[in-house]
Amino acid sequence: MSISSGAFSTASNGSDKATYTPSVNPNIGTKYETNYDGVVLTQAVGGETYSVERYGKRIGWTIKYTFLRTADRDKLQLLIDYADGKKNTFYFSEDNFSTSTQVRFDQDSFVFDEVAQEAYSISFKMIQYITV
Repeated sequence: MSISSGAFSTASNGSDKATYTPSVNPNIGTKYETNYDGVVLTQAVGGETYSVERYGKRIGWTIKYTFLRTADRDKLQLLIDYADGKKNTFYFSEDNFSTSTQVRFDQDSFVFDEVAQEAYSISFKMIQYITV
């Protein structure tokens, strides 16, 4: 499923989305994942396995933008700076903030590749933020 209007904001209602959202949509081929790393398995001495769920599943996205203009690159750089890498959460919406999901980046470094004169490419991972 392609994202028809991907948007980013520091507010759940998208009030500042114009500050952080590029004017173009991500490339087709966004990767969606379901992460169950909140489930911990422990094996007892007798061989019995017990599971403990610290938190439920989390949704993740890998998004790629290509041929971003300088202004759009700057908007994503502002978002990366706001989030301070993995430190702070922000909101992501696939439908222009009819609904939104609180997320954080799931990587340590971000690289903008210049693919043509004043045109840039970037790929990044986000994961749903779960409060425990």
